[in-house]
Amino acid sequence: MVTENHKKRFLCYELGLLSLKAALSTRDSNSPIYANGIKFHQRAEEKKVFRSVLEKLEDIYVNTDVTEDQHTTFIQKTADDVSQLLGDRLHKRRFRIGVAQKLINLHLKYLWVAGYIEEPPHCPIDGIIRDKANISYNWTTNDSIQEYIHAVTDLKKIALGQSLAVWELGEFRRRSEQ
Repeated sequence: MVTENHKKRFLCYELGLLSLKAALSTRDSNSPIYANGIKFHQRAEEKKVFRSVLEKLEDIYVNTDVTEDQHTTFIQKTADDVSQLLGDRLHKRRFRIGVAQKLINLHLKYLWVAGYIEEPPHCPIDGIIRDKANISYNWTTNDSIQEYIHAVTDLKKIALGQSLAVWELGEFRRRSEQ
């Protein structure tokens, strides 16, 4: 018998695939995710590490009311932990802050829209939102938590009192839809 928990687990897993695909596909040839020579079929260990990040994220945000400061710290810690675990397999031995925030914020957005968590503290900051808000933040190259915080501050000014999650959901359009 299929239970609600089975359904939720399946949907969270599939949403995780979408999150991983979007965050790990930077399209920036100067700032790839993986080190040179790491082929797609060789990424089993990396997939396990990224999956564990999503599972930890789900556990924390489903069961805890996370503050904005805790959220920012989680992004920094994720970038540092993944860098330590996968260093030699990553470009310049680093899982950058910008990629970490995209992965974390996008997965939280999906979980929120699906009704599994409360509204997340931030929104995914990618090229679409950067261009829409006319801010200078390159998520594919950023590796500074201070630059990320600055981008969040800039977005809050543009959101005019709305939460970033609500503002982004209303403003987000795929480039092809614009």
